[in-house]
Amino acid sequence: MGNRRRCKGVGRIPLITERILLLLICLIGGLNLVWAQADRPVLAIGAFEGSDSTLVQQVRQQVVRTLALSAHLQIADRLQARALLQEQRLRESGLTGDSGSKSAPLAPANWLLVGRITNDEARLQIELSCLDVRTGAVLTWGVELVSGARAEWEMLAQRAAERIHRRLTGKTLPLSIPIEPLPDEGVPPSRNLRDYEHSPYRWHIDYVLEQGWMRLYPDGTFRPEEPVSACYFAALLKRLQAHLGTFVAYQPSDPSSPISRGQAAILLTKLSEARLPANRSSYLDIPDWAKGIVGWESARATPLTRERLAALLYNLLKAIEKREQPSEEGSP
Repeated sequence: MGNRRRCKGVGRIPLITERILLLLICLIGGLNLVWAQADRPVLAIGAFEGSDSTLVQQVRQQVVRTLALSAHLQIADRLQARALLQEQRLRESGLTGDSGSKSAPLAPANWLLVGRITNDEARLQIELSCLDVRTGAVLTWGVELVSGARAEWEMLAQRAAERIHRRLTGKTLPLSIPIEPLPDEGVPPSRNLRDYEHSPYRWHIDYVLEQGWMRLYPDGTFRPEEPVSACYFAALLKRLQAHLGTFVAYQPSDPSSPISRGQAAILLTKLSEARLPANRSSYLDIPDWAKGIVGWESARATPLTRERLAALLYNLLKAIEKREQPSEEGSP
């Protein structure tokens, strides 16, 4: 009898061991899932603005649904986004309670996504901007403008969300819509094919690439002679506004058309006047830092190319930097 019990007990050992192993496997798998989710940055979806509230809500919902497909981002719920916006307003108003210290974010989010919808009866433009939750500043590379026919709002919302996702993660989303290359989507420096080596503005291009104001195409090219679209230039202005703390109104009538040299120089001049007075006699005058790049008056209507845009940015930023350097007069 004792031997029988002993044999019965021995027979149970493998079964108990198997159950323990299964339990450990499930536990480890669950922990790995938690760790994987914890490693993913959090994107909170904030408010979208526009004149057509129904269209704004539809676009916002489509953006959220599209971003929810991501395996590389966690999407914060609406309440978290509202809390972030409320806290940001409280910080700006100084009503956070303890004025001597900055309060921590109310939600564990890395970025806050907000949107603006502009439309008429036929056209639609979607502008998405990513803000750093810690500082409230717009990310220099986190602005996207997508435009097209209003009837295609669903596809445009998907495309805008997909582009923002690529900017934040460097990864694409599993979508059925065509994935277009971003005009300044970053690639590793080792893939820089330097197709601008013979450009007269190659030093300017190196600078804007290093500073992140412009980037290479996914295939490693810069395409120096490619015209700059009005839509791309508008997105660049948004990033410059966040950097310079200034504002200039620019709403292109045809976002896909190229912007001219003269118009680009005038807009950059207006944007920077608070930081870099141009001493212009009229609105149409172009300051010295832009004249050599824009060319003679007859050339101002020609399309602005990417290499000339790089040169304009270089000259503008260096002129501001030089003007704002502390004077060395009176120093020992």
